[in-house]
Amino acid sequence: MRQGVFQMLVALSMRRAIMIVAGGARCLPRPTQSTLGDPMKLWFPCLLIALTSCQTTGGVMESPPAVEAVAAPKRGSVEKLRKRVAVAAEAYATASLEFRMKVSERELAEMEAAASAAEAAEAIRSARVSLGMAKGMRRRFDGMEREVEVGESELNVARAQETLRKAETDLLGILEIFEEESEARAKDEIIRRNEVAVATAKVRLEQAELQQRVVVESELPARMEKLSEAVRAAEAKVTAAEAKAARVALRGELDVAKAKAAEREAKEAARKAEKERDQARERMKAERDRRAARKAAAEAEAEAEGAATEESGVTE
Repeated sequence: MRQGVFQMLVALSMRRAIMIVAGGARCLPRPTQSTLGDPMKLWFPCLLIALTSCQTTGGVMESPPAVEAVAAPKRGSVEKLRKRVAVAAEAYATASLEFRMKVSERELAEMEAAASAAEAAEAIRSARVSLGMAKGMRRRFDGMEREVEVGESELNVARAQETLRKAETDLLGILEIFEEESEARAKDEIIRRNEVAVATAKVRLEQAELQQRVVVESELPARMEKLSEAVRAAEAKVTAAEAKAARVALRGELDVAKAKAAEREAKEAARKAEKERDQARERMKAERDRRAARKAAAEAEAEAEGAATEESGVTE
């Protein structure tokens, strides 16, 4: 019922406005300027109200919005949208902070991985240097020091043999001399001294030969074994350092990959939060624009109704 009345009112206002513009005003008493004003000001608001308040869908005119609803809009919906905007903005700020933290964590993981890799590389280098030194010491011992030790022990034996041979020769000479001089004074003492010299030379020869056996059969093999063990230990350190470097590299890659994944998730969450914030702001803006449009339409409708009522009174 109300829709039909409104449509009839709009049609009547438009008809009268057109009549005034087309010259229909000749049949009516000319109103004063203070009463009606410019005729264009009369039909234009009516046309504006008809276009903004009535929408045609399939030839059927929809009912205009209620004046009462515009005059007293629902405050709850606006407050609800405002709260949604505040919540979305706070969620976006939290997500952005989380994303920056994840970026820092990823950078820290990359730096830690690089530092660990450098440390592992240095450990490998140091172990390889130690291995090279151990191999060099064993090679020098096997090629030079062993021969020197063996040669020195052989020389000591040869010296002891020569000392014994000389002592024995001296003793034989003394015995031959004293055989011709049976009554020579101090004969027994001289022979005894030479015999002691021969015995001492024999003991020194035995010691030299024993020392040679100790050097050749015990000391040199023990030193060689020690040097070989040092080489094996250095090789083990190199192998352990290389294994640790591989483990550290793998751990670093895993930590960096985890940090990057967390960063991507945080970035996506921040992007989603930003989108939700923008959507909430857009809904808030759209609601405000819609309310402003409804208010403007209501004011234009009221103005058109007043103008139509005034025109009807003047015509009558």
